Amino acid sequence: MTTPDKRRNARHAARFPTSRWIIIGLVIALVAVAGIYAYTYVGRQTPGAQAPVVPGGEATPRSCTPTDKLVPPCGAWWGMHVPTGENRNMNADVIAMEQKIGRKLDITISYHDMSNSDSGRFFRSDENKIAADRVLLLAWESSIWQENLDITWRDIAAGHYDQAITDQAAQVKTYGKPVLVGFDGEKDRDESGQTPAEYVAAYKRIVDGFRKAGATNALWVWGVTGYYPFRDRWKAYYPGDSYVDWISYDPYNFAVCRGAQWQDFKQTVGPTYEWFQQNGFADKPLILAEYGTESHKSDTSARADWYLDIPDAMRTMPNLKAIIQWNNTDADRCDFSLTGPGVLDAFAKAGKDPYFQQPMVRQSTG
Repeated sequence: MTTPDKRRNARHAARFPTSRWIIIGLVIALVAVAGIYAYTYVGRQTPGAQAPVVPGGEATPRSCTPTDKLVPPCGAWWGMHVPTGENRNMNADVIAMEQKIGRKLDITISYHDMSNSDSGRFFRSDENKIAADRVLLLAWESSIWQENLDITWRDIAAGHYDQAITDQAAQVKTYGKPVLVGFDGEKDRDESGQTPAEYVAAYKRIVDGFRKAGATNALWVWGVTGYYPFRDRWKAYYPGDSYVDWISYDPYNFAVCRGAQWQDFKQTVGPTYEWFQQNGFADKPLILAEYGTESHKSDTSARADWYLDIPDAMRTMPNLKAIIQWNNTDADRCDFSLTGPGVLDAFAKAGKDPYFQQPMVRQSTG
């Protein structure tokens, strides 16, 4: 049976031609809820949180309460994709990882296909437990994994999968709290002959279906690879501001895996971040739905240093509001797992920086 992780790994392997990475030295990229919900602080305060500075004056205090779009004003959410073990229990695996790094994850991602099986169903019991005190990103893919079937955007737009949309919308509405939902991230690498217009039509069909069903607690995440040479493709896939709450991208430092030039975190993430700021998307919060680094060919400490650099780099990219490390190995054997000398400890230390100590929110019961 094809699992979500296997499917995702294959997507990584097919993502970019190896020759292109070598030639360009890996210039990789650098990715409403209605006001019917009230929120309260849960857990952490934010020591050292940044506040806006009035020109010529003092820093202006402000609340660090996340917005109704789940955007943390004073820093960013710290997250990870934790591959499921043999028990296939996402909640247990996430908790085990949290014990290793000495903190709770703010955000994680869960992959789904469009079947009516457990692979497709939003809010399995383990997801409900995860989402109780974390932000959850539901990544919905136009596939049926068990059948190795790719669903066309044209068929979704034509209404052939309206029942799947209605069923998922009902689950999200019943869940009640805000949740991030993305549809076919990395569509800009599609080589099936489908068009941006077909993607936009499918995306809108899904969002409109959720809204018609009353699932207004779904916050929509529109995503691309973030691979910088693809930047001229991105706008054609954009469905419009009214259909997008967050923008995501998936930057990786491939390094030894693709014979590419080593890049630190900011070099990996920054060019695409700046592109979004300068090309009409600066009012949307950004999320790295996936990110990670391979090893350095000669410096055994470089991988750990890459993660230690994240807090300072993030402070220079204030519109990047959530990052989810992809703790896995893809089908090309590119290894982005938190392994190697000091790597897990470096990741844990970075995650304890005040910039990532944001107050979590929950639905008010009062």
